Amino acid sequence: MTSEPTRRDLVLAVSPFGRPNARLVAAARRAGALGILDLGPDRGRARAELASVAGAGTGSVGVRVPAGCPLVPEDLPDHVDVVVLAHNAPWRPDEPGPGRRVLVEVTSADEARAAVASGAAGVIARGAETGGRCAELTTFVLLQRLLADVHVSVPVWAAGGIGEHTAAAAVAGGAAGVVLDAQLALVDECALPTEIAAAVRAMDGSETVVVA
Repeated sequence: MTSEPTRRDLVLAVSPFGRPNARLVAAARRAGALGILDLGPDRGRARAELASVAGAGTGSVGVRVPAGCPLVPEDLPDHVDVVVLAHNAPWRPDEPGPGRRVLVEVTSADEARAAVASGAAGVIARGAETGGRCAELTTFVLLQRLLADVHVSVPVWAAGGIGEHTAAAAVAGGAAGVVLDAQLALVDECALPTEIAAAVRAMDGSETVVVA
């Protein structure tokens, strides 16, 4: 049986840009959030960062499984108790094993219903403000659609456009919590290359490109 959301689930801190980052996950965990290691496309690096997270201290963590992830559920150590499945992830919601909550990223009510039907313990609403694959609706509108859907009978997390005030609004509006990823790009633990960090620091939002 999987557990219900707890206080640590109010903030899911995902290592950004598809790069496994044990330091960032450990820092998130120390801060009281649920650190989630994006496993990325490289098997060796993913396994090494999983081992580093295990050695960084006690407490459970999560992983995010992107499309093309080379790991299989049997690769997960015992301290991983939350699994986030991205669009086209190679794992099914019933594969990570008993005792692990599986959250599925969705961009519509139809996707959320399908995730619940396949056994997801929760869904992550990826609104129009998120990077990568996202909904046509804004995060807050998508969140309300999912919360109002009688077939989406699981907790819903909000992803996209999350800041200090919007996080509070999302939770007040019924979200189980919020997801941070690119927002963490400039923290010390992210350790971006200098030129990339400078480019991110200079961004003002006008760089966004929408691909249909």
